[in-house]
This record gives sequence, structure tokens and C-alpha cells, in this order.
Amino acid sequence: MTESVELMNKYGEPLRYDRNFTGPRQRDRSCTDVPCLLLFVLFLAGWGFIAHYAIKTGDLNKLLVPTDSFNRKCGMDSGVLNKENLFFFDLNQCIDPIVPLTGCPTPQVCVETCPRQTFVWDTMKDKLSFAELHNLLICLTEEHKAQIRTKADIENAIKQNKCARWYIKSAPFLKRCLFEFSQGVCDYIPSFLLQGGRSRRELQLLPGNATSEAQLQAQVLAISMAQAQALVVPQANNKQVPVEEEPIIQCKRRLNEAVIKEKMMQTDTRLAKLVGNMVAHFYNGTHDAQRLGEEIVEDLINSWSIVLVACFCTLVASLIYIALMRWLSAPILWFSIFGVLIGLLAAIYYTVKQYIFWEKTPTVPIHGLNLHSTVKNVLQNQNTWLYLSIFVGVCFVVILLLVIVLRKRIRIAIALTKEGSKAVSSVISTVFFPIFSWILFIAAIAFAIGVGLYLGSIGDDSFRMVRQLTENGEVTTEDCFCEGPAINYTVGGACVPKVFQQNCFVRQTVFFQPSQRVGCSQTTCSFDTINNPPLIKWAIFYNVFGFLWLSFFISAFSYMVLASTFARWYWTFKKRDVPYFTLTRAFCQTAFYHLGTIAFGSLILAIVRLIRLVLEYIHEKLKKYDNAVTRAILCCMRCFFWLLETFLKFLNRNAYIMCAIHGKNFCSSAADSFNLIMRNFLRVVTLDQVTDFLFFLSKLLLTAGAGVSTYYFLANNPAIIQLHYNAVPTTVVVIAAFLISSVFFGVYSTAVDTLFLCFLEDCERNDGSPEKPFFMSKQLMKILGKKNNLPPRQRRGK
Repeated sequence: MTESVELMNKYGEPLRYDRNFTGPRQRDRSCTDVPCLLLFVLFLAGWGFIAHYAIKTGDLNKLLVPTDSFNRKCGMDSGVLNKENLFFFDLNQCIDPIVPLTGCPTPQVCVETCPRQTFVWDTMKDKLSFAELHNLLICLTEEHKAQIRTKADIENAIKQNKCARWYIKSAPFLKRCLFEFSQGVCDYIPSFLLQGGRSRRELQLLPGNATSEAQLQAQVLAISMAQAQALVVPQANNKQVPVEEEPIIQCKRRLNEAVIKEKMMQTDTRLAKLVGNMVAHFYNGTHDAQRLGEEIVEDLINSWSIVLVACFCTLVASLIYIALMRWLSAPILWFSIFGVLIGLLAAIYYTVKQYIFWEKTPTVPIHGLNLHSTVKNVLQNQNTWLYLSIFVGVCFVVILLLVIVLRKRIRIAIALTKEGSKAVSSVISTVFFPIFSWILFIAAIAFAIGVGLYLGSIGDDSFRMVRQLTENGEVTTEDCFCEGPAINYTVGGACVPKVFQQNCFVRQTVFFQPSQRVGCSQTTCSFDTINNPPLIKWAIFYNVFGFLWLSFFISAFSYMVLASTFARWYWTFKKRDVPYFTLTRAFCQTAFYHLGTIAFGSLILAIVRLIRLVLEYIHEKLKKYDNAVTRAILCCMRCFFWLLETFLKFLNRNAYIMCAIHGKNFCSSAADSFNLIMRNFLRVVTLDQVTDFLFFLSKLLLTAGAGVSTYYFLANNPAIIQLHYNAVPTTVVVIAAFLISSVFFGVYSTAVDTLFLCFLEDCERNDGSPEKPFFMSKQLMKILGKKNNLPPRQRRGK
């Protein structure tokens, strides 16, 4: 069946009956688009060579070099050339969920070696001499340390955060000093800290006479844990269950459990602050917003098991729902259509009523600059309701006419969704096949990022002479002068750290003494960037394009395997005769014969996507010029290539389906699928809209069901779990349920698309005679007014 003679003449004759056609069988198949496959293999080989060269030549340490509080690269910039390790005054403050965004707030300083012993000022200040204490101090700069003359100066420096109050024996990890605990530290940690006690009296019972290394470390750990617990607002109904196991035994069994617990406590507290700050934008009162943020975080932590169970139930419900779609699709769709029409009628009635009311009720506009006043003025305007009533009325008429005109095609679309449900239920392993694609995607992302990082580290380091900033963000005005080899160094110009450190000075004048030359402290020769050679830049470009091509290739391979599976199900005359291991056979067929076709289609999409990325890059670079003509041209080009990519994705999907069925190359498959679709254009549009709407409603139903069930369970089972706000875990479940259902319905959508092309081809190839029987279901034949005239023995049951 074709939609019109004009379309038939323009897009070719209908497909003719072929007695040798048996669907997607491996018989008489040959490899397709071999040159593209060879090109893809050579491209991957080149990518592998680049990766090998990058790993061999690159140095990730360049990218991982730590930076101190003065923005100096440890071991690279002037002033810290011999100090390669980074020391944190309080490493606990770096265990914060927003540190990647805001940075660690504790002072950080470059040191030659990480401290090899534990230092606690409050314990050691009365036991060690000033010289010994001064030697153990770690301060922001050597100048700060040199200005300390007495123990009182040490106390003041620590209070001003110029020197560290305490630190633990540490070892470098990625050139960052991290704690290294002694084996006996657990014996000295107060048990109430391991149990999560919050008594103020107990918090004062911390060890004060520590002498050994383990005791000192235990005291530091106890102090930090006590501070972390003090940050947490005590709740009226403490829901934490005490640890029943003996704390010391538990700590010895897992040495770092106390540290992990303390870090998690601080993480929860700071995460609560982050949520509270976000809530404060929509909530009156900073204190109330902070408390609300803490309660939200506590609910998330206490309900994680409920969320996991709800997600698993959503997964099972999605499988069951897809199996039931053969019976539910028609009622859901027709009920939704009539529901929309009834809703539009109600909207028309309401808008007309409001228009009449506000037309007869004169009002004075509310003068105010807030959003509430603006919305209220708009709703009290009679023209608003007039325009809304016209818009809703037009929507009602258009939808009603479309339903009347396309009612038959809507029935066909519903029947095909039922067939898709049968196909997915028959080959249930297809639902889990996307896991294979995810694994390949993760591997591709990790490989591309790794190669990109190694490539980015190849090249010569570039340094610039810069002035440091004050705490207020102002540029310092240090009079730093250079001589000898560095005489031409200027602020903002290129420099060499070693030459700068040896030849750049500041003159210091002291009363009645000649001026002294001191190394520049507020002007440095700092690392700027890595100058990648031109070939390395092209290699980075190659790596980006390789990731695009490989990612599209993986997606296309997964799609063709599923398409081949569902096509084989459709073209099996008696569905009970569908062979075993259909998905495995489809996988092998695609891997053996059609990788070239997949490489061809994915190459086209990769090129278009790369062009879009280049346009985005140009757009970002030209933003500062603010040229209206340039912005208009770029906007048109970005829109064009977005539309082109969308069209090519649609064309590629159908080409993969036709290739899976007939085994032809990409160009032939794309042409055949395009002509077949254009000869049945209205059916395609109707099916696309109906299935999208039906799948959206289905995902909405599963998501709403998961959310309502979770909320009902939490509200009616307070003995199992008590929360401040049941809506918190419910929201997480709703988001997770929508993602899970989207994955499953992605496979379902592939099944429907494949069966639809098979159905169109079935309509053109066959006529229902004993020689050319239809492969479609009885329901589809009934909708089209057709039937198979088969002898009783050849008839098949549905």
C-alpha cells in the first residue's frame, strides 16, 4: 500500500515479491562497505600509535603538579624550585563535596619533604624548647617563620593561620602530603568518638599528655573528629544506631575506619551547608534554610536502602509493563487522546469564563517589581484570557481533526506497538543488551581522556613573570628588579624560573645600615602553559575525532544488532519457530558482515558533529567582539548543522535496519529505506508521533508509580524509617525511575521502528495468497482489510 501515486512515481515502485527473500538470514550475505571498514581499522591503528607515543613521551606529572596558596607550582615556579611536595595545614577541610568547585580553604604550602613526625602545638608547647618547636614549625613562607622569636610569636602565628597548629606524619602521594598513621593509634582514640557520641562533657575528655607518636596521632584525630561532630546540629530524635561491636576491636580490625567516619561526618555537614545555601535562594531566613539543608542531607543518607529497593522494583516493573503493552497500549493511548480533548474543552470553558469575569471587573494594576506582582497583573488582564482561549480553541480543533483523519493510521501504530511488545517479550535478552554498549562507551571515554591528558602534557613549559594578588584581590606593587641574564625580564613577559630566582631581587633599606638585596617574594616566575608542538595539536584533534567516530560506531553497532534481532522475529512466519540465541546470531551476523556499513554511517555523523564542535568553538571565541552579523551567521550555521545531524541520525537508523534485513551496503540501504518511508510518509509521521507520545506516557506512568509508591511506603511505615521530609528520597526515586524506564523503552522503540519498516515492506511484497502470505499479525491485517488465503495446514495461530 502506498499513500499516493505521486509519491510512488517520485520515490520508486513498490517492492516486488522475491521468492528467495527469507528475512535477515546469513545465507548469501557478503561483507558490506569493506573500504570503510579498512579505513576505520587503519584509523584505530593510527589512534593506537598516537596513544603509544603519548604514553611514552607524555608526563602526567606536569598536569598533576600541586599549587600552593600563592598560586605557585611546587617544584616549578621560582621560590619553590626545590620544594616539590604540597603540605595542607588542615587536610580535613579538603574532604568537602564542593572542593572541586571552590578549592580547599585551608592554607597550603610547598615543602621539600613531607613531615616525618607528628606535631601538636597544644601538647608540645610546654615540653619542648623554643628552638625545637621552631624547627618543627611549618609556615606559609620562610619570612613568616624567620620573624618568630618567642613561643608567644608561635602562638600568634598559629592563631593568624600563618603556621600549622598540628600535623601528622605524612607520606607523599601524587606530590601531596597525606596522613600516615601508626599501627597503635587506635588504642588511644576515645571510644565515644568511634560510636558517634556528641556529649559536650565527653568532648572535653581528650588526651592531653600524649608522648608517643601513636598517642600524638590519636590526639590529632580525636580533636579533628570532635570538631567535626561539633559542626553537626544535634537532632531531637537521633536516628543513628550505636555500634554494638567494641569500638577498639572494631578500629583495630579496620585501621582507617575512624578517619573515614570523621571525613564522612564532615562531608555530610558541608554538603548540608551546600544544600542549605541553595535552598536559601528560595526560602526566607538563612538559619531556617541551613537547618533545612542539614535535614535534607540526613534524609538522603538514612534512606539510601529504600531508594535502591525502589529502583530495583522500577526495573522489574518496566519489564512487566513492556510485556503488558500488547493489552495496555490501545486503552492508554485512546484514553490519553480523549483525556487531552476533554482537558482542552475544560480549558476553553475556564479561559472564556475568566475573560468574561475580568472584562466586567475593572482593576488597578499592582505596582511592584517582584515576580508575584507581575504574574498577578498578567492574570488580571482580560486580553490574557482572550488570547489563551483562542490558542486553546485552535489546539482543540486541530487535534480533533487530526484524530478523525488519521484514526486508521493511529490504529496501525497501536498494533505495531503491540507487536513490539511481543518481540521484546519473546527475546527478553535484548532488554539487557544496552549494558554491553555502556561498557564499551565507558572504555572509549576513559581511553580518549587518558590519551588526551598524555598528549596535553607533551611540550615545553612556558613561564611568565607575574605579580601576586593580595587577599582582597589587588595586585601587589613590589619593586622587583632583575640584572644579568634576567635584565630584560618584565612583568607579563617570558622568563626562566631558575634564572629569575638567581638574578631578581628587592632592595630592603634598614635604618643606619646599607640596603640589602632580598629575593622577590611577591613577584614570581610562574608556570603559564604547555606549548604543544603543531604535530601534537593535530594529534589532539585526531583524538577528539576518534572519540566521536568510535562512540557513534558503538551506538550504531548496538542498534543494528537489535534491529537484526527484531527483524528476524518479524520475518519468522510462525512466531513459535523463532530460533534460539536470536540475539547472539544477530550479534555475530553484524560483526562478521556489516562493520563496514556501521563505520560508514558513524563516520558521516562524526564529521557533522565535529563541524558543530568547531562552530561552537568559533562562537565562544567571537563572543567578545559582539558583532551582530557574525552572530547571525553562526546561529544559522549552528541551526543548519543541528538539523542536518538530526536528519542523518534518522536516515542512519533506517539504513541500519534495511542493512540488517537485506545485507546491502550503506548507500543502497539508506536509499531503499528513504524511498520506502517516503512512499508511506503519513504512516511514518503518525507512527512516530503516536509511539513517542505513548512511550512518554508510559515512562511518566512508571515514574509516577515509583514516586507515589515510595512516598506511600515512607508515610505509612514510620516504624521502619523516620525522615524529616518523605519528599527527599521520593524525588531521588522519581529521577532514577525515569532514567531506568528511558533505557528500557529505548530498546522498545528500536523494536517498533524495525517492525514498522518490516511491516511496510511486507505490505508491498506480499498479497496474502498462498505463494505470497503476509507476515504481519491478524490485527494489522484486519485494520488494512486483508487476510491470508492459506490452506488449513499452513495457517498459523496468533
